[in-house]
Parts: sequence; structure tokens; C-alpha cells
Amino acid sequence: MADNKKIKTALVSVYHKENLDGIIKRLNELGVQLISTGGTKSFIESLGIQVTSVESLTGYPSILGGRVKTLHPKIFGGILSRRDNQGDVSQLTEYAIPEIDLVIVDLYPFESTVASGASEQEIIEKIDIGGISLIRAAAKNFKDVVIVPSQNEYQSLLDLLNEKNGEFSQEDRKWFAGKAFSVSSHYDAAIFSYFNDEGSDAERISLNNGQVLRYGENPHQKATFYKFNNVPSEVTLANAQVLQGKALSYNNMLDADAAWKAASDAFHSVTHIENKVAVSVIKHLNPCGLAVTGNMLESLELAWAGDPISAFGSIICFTETVTKEVAEWFGSKFVEIVIAPEFTEEALEVFGKRKNLRLLVSPVKPEITNEKLYRSVSGGMLVQDEDEGMDTQFEKVTQKEFGSEKINLAKFGVTACKHLKSNAIAIVTQKENGAFWLTGAGMGQPNRLDSLRHLTMPRFNMKEGVKLEESVLISDAFFPFRDSIETANEYGVKYIVEPGGSIRDQEVIDACNEFGIAMVFTGRRHFKH
Repeated sequence: MADNKKIKTALVSVYHKENLDGIIKRLNELGVQLISTGGTKSFIESLGIQVTSVESLTGYPSILGGRVKTLHPKIFGGILSRRDNQGDVSQLTEYAIPEIDLVIVDLYPFESTVASGASEQEIIEKIDIGGISLIRAAAKNFKDVVIVPSQNEYQSLLDLLNEKNGEFSQEDRKWFAGKAFSVSSHYDAAIFSYFNDEGSDAERISLNNGQVLRYGENPHQKATFYKFNNVPSEVTLANAQVLQGKALSYNNMLDADAAWKAASDAFHSVTHIENKVAVSVIKHLNPCGLAVTGNMLESLELAWAGDPISAFGSIICFTETVTKEVAEWFGSKFVEIVIAPEFTEEALEVFGKRKNLRLLVSPVKPEITNEKLYRSVSGGMLVQDEDEGMDTQFEKVTQKEFGSEKINLAKFGVTACKHLKSNAIAIVTQKENGAFWLTGAGMGQPNRLDSLRHLTMPRFNMKEGVKLEESVLISDAFFPFRDSIETANEYGVKYIVEPGGSIRDQEVIDACNEFGIAMVFTGRRHFKH
């Protein structure tokens, strides 16, 4: 075809040399003239292959500590020249500039340098200037030049070199150009993210290597999962290791994330239990069970007992190693996913008999990650901080004392409540052995009173060891009217936690005083829409 072009001269300037030798050898076999910079030149020469240095071509050495090597008309002229433009061709001849048909570049590792905790100066030095310029120039001139912008394209290049003996069609060159602009735009987005100050009115999101999921929220919807490369693996579920089970769907990913966050936050909220283990049971993004005890099996049993009907088909997350005893406890119970920091070999053997059950390995989420939350709306995107950290203010506002012995339970309760969809109400209970568990949950209703009335709580299914008068009720936002207090009183509730802040706070406080209910204000709302 007329648009096929044979590579005659190649510029190679890479940071990493892995998997490059096969390409260099094949280019040499095809008689391609090689041009290269310092470290890459030495690597090519170590293969016994002749290479021309950039310095001998430009007449300038590498200067400024390596910051300037390829930035020269004899390099960029050879890349950007239009082969069908007589003026360009004449100028190449006039200034003795060789046409460069192939550019192979591997940028400085900016993202991994940031993730390593390196100093600012080290990070700044990993902002590639020459490399990114070579990529953009070669990609712009894809009608005449092949650009290989990263190690990810090495195999594609080698396959085409072997298949076509150094000839590339315009379609081939345009494909590589697309990859080049993907690399350059992602690289610039990562640098911008590093410099982007809090409160900036700009946001850059760049996502690569998407994983196609089984389906979206519904089977007729397509879905893809992308990882954020700039978030360390220890603070995200995105890098969880999948040990077994069928492929994940969009809903599976959302529920797994909710389970991991709820269990981790519950774990951090409890400080009085030694060897604590948190277990969450999630259904449709809501905790239908949550418990923290000093024994894994007890935590699992209490979390499951929170709402055993809704636990069918749920996602379970543990904050400790899952053992054979725990794996056997599930028996014939149907769950979609089990998440834990580790599974014993014996537990894996038990779970291995359930081929469709997914097992994910992920460490406990740190208390604070400073991650951003992103949500799309029609024609735009919303960005906010993650709702992290524990409430520390519990202001007494009623005549009845909210005993100090209830504060730890209240902290656990606030954590449980913030993971429920608003309007959210939670009931939490402390057992005699100090264990905490979620014993009632109402969520997702258009008004707070209905959330209270629809609690999956002991009035519908009496739970052993639950005394409502000793439990704590938590609301994720203020009560706008006294009717919720009246309903709570009917159930026998004697302790309430809410943020406060309503113009009718006094009306609500008066209702608590009337019914002998102790209430504290946290001053912090936890809506989860």
C-alpha cells in the first residue's frame, strides 16, 4: 500500500532497559540505523551493535546534569519533518538533519517516585522534559514516524517488526500515536495532581488499564473498573488480590468497597477490646450487620445476627485472618464475597469447594487516607473528601446523664451509622463481655421518622442479649421534629446520639427530658447519599 513506510533510522532513549534487547537486535537485523543517548547507548553497545550518539549528531554534549540531551533541531527536525513537503526535505538537506522514522521512549518514573515518599527535589528531577517532547513530536507526525511511548508497547512493536520486516502502515503508525497521547496525557495529569493545591478549581483524572467487569448495575449495562495509580496499594481495595471465584460485577465492586470500609472503620472506632476483630455484612451498600469483639467467630455470629434475612447474598469483610473454623461456619449460607487480610490454607481448602464464591485479600483500611470521592452527574462530576476520622465531641444536652460508659459504644455507633444510606438510624448494643454490635438499622427513607419506623431491630426479631434501654440510637443528622423522639421512646430507647443543629433542637431536647432519654450532640453530620 502507498502509505506503508519502512523504518530506516530509529532514535532510542529509555529509562528502563528491560525487554529492549530483542527490539534492538531485530532493528539491527533489518539494517536500521540507531541513534541514542548516554545510558541507552551503552546498553546497545553492550549487545555488540553499532549506535550513533545524540551528542555526535547535535555537536552538543548532554548538559545541565542530563536535563538537556535531545532538545535540538537536528533531533526534532528529523522527527517533525514532513516527508511529502519539499520545503521540509530541502531544509533537512541544508542542515544535514537525518530523517528519524522510529522513536522509542520510556519516561522517567514520576508516579512511582512520588509513591515512594521521595523528597521534593527527587520528584522534580523525575519530571521528564526531553522524553515527553519526543513523544508528542513523533505522535504529531505519525504519518511519517512510529512512536513507541512506553514499555507497554514493546511487544506490539516487536511483533510488527517480525511480521512486516520494518514496514508500517498508516494505520499502524496512528495506533502507536494514540498510545503516545495516552501516555503523555496521563503523565501530565500525574504531575498536575502532585502540584495541585487544596481548594484548586481544577481537577485531572487519568485512568489506564481498565478491567472489563461482568456487567454494570444491571446485566444490560456495560461496566469497566479502573485503578488510580497515584494511591498506595495499602490504602485501597482496588489492589485486592482475588484468590478464587467468578468475575466481579459493578455491584460486587461497590459492595466489596462498602464492606471493607465499614469493617475497617469499625475496627478503628473500638479501643477497649484487646485482639479486636471487626466483621461487616453488607447488602446493597448498607451494613446489615457489624460487630467488633475479641473473637473472630463471635464477631461473625453477631454481625450475621444483626439481620440474618438480609445477610443472604451479602458481602462479608473480616479485619483478621480467616481460619478453617470460620470458613466452616458458613456451611450452606449463600454469600457473594468474603474479604480478609489473609486466609489460612485450611480455610482456602474449605472455601475452594464453593467455586463461585469470591475471596479477596486486602489489608485493613487505615483510619485516614485523604482519598477523594468522585461521582458523575449528567454533564459533570462532583468531587469531595472521604468522610474519615472519628467523632470526638459528645456534648450533653439533656437532664439525664449520658454516662461515660456509653461513649465508647456511641463512637462505634456513629461509625456504623455513617456507613448507612441517609436518612440513617442505627441501634448499637454492648454485650456483657464488652462486644459491640449493630442490632438495628434504618436507612434510605425520604424522611428520618420512616427510617426509625423501618428499623430492622429487636421489635421485629428479638435478639438474645439486646436490651433497648441499654442500647444507643444514633442518627446521621439532626432530628427536625420531636416525633422521632416519641417513636424512639415507644421502642424503649434511653440513649440517643445526633449532630444537633436544627432550629428545633430545643423542642427535641425537651421531648428527651420529658421521656427520660439521655442525648448528646456530636456537632458533625454523616450523610451518605
